[in-house]
Amino acid sequence: MPLIEEDVIPAVALDFMNDDHAEAIEQINQLDTLLVQAQAGDTAARHQISPLLQAIYQHSVEHFSREEAEMVRVSFPPYSCHKGEHERVLSELQTVLNSWQETADITALAHYIQHTLPQWLRAHVETMDTVTAMFIRAQQ
Repeated sequence: MPLIEEDVIPAVALDFMNDDHAEAIEQINQLDTLLVQAQAGDTAARHQISPLLQAIYQHSVEHFSREEAEMVRVSFPPYSCHKGEHERVLSELQTVLNSWQETADITALAHYIQHTLPQWLRAHVETMDTVTAMFIRAQQ
């Protein structure tokens, strides 16, 4: 059973955002599987964690950039608030990535991936992304 079921994250009014969210879910689920395997002693899985964690960070950068470009294009009034949340999460992800690379603390990484990140993703999509997508769609 995957950590995040795709239907737990609501669809928004823009396909590109839904596609990006689906990719994020897939990456998080893959990382969760690797973490479980690594915690059980699988060294091959442990070696795959860093590249996938970096891919999650890069995907987030690219996704947020696409969203922000659309918000600017349509003069989305709460742009700075939404962008600020993206910046906060990217900073948090970078801290988690750096910590993993320095300490390889699998327990701390697993907690972030299995609890903090999925809860944030769901809340962010349900609130900020839903409103943003509806506004952008209305401008088209």
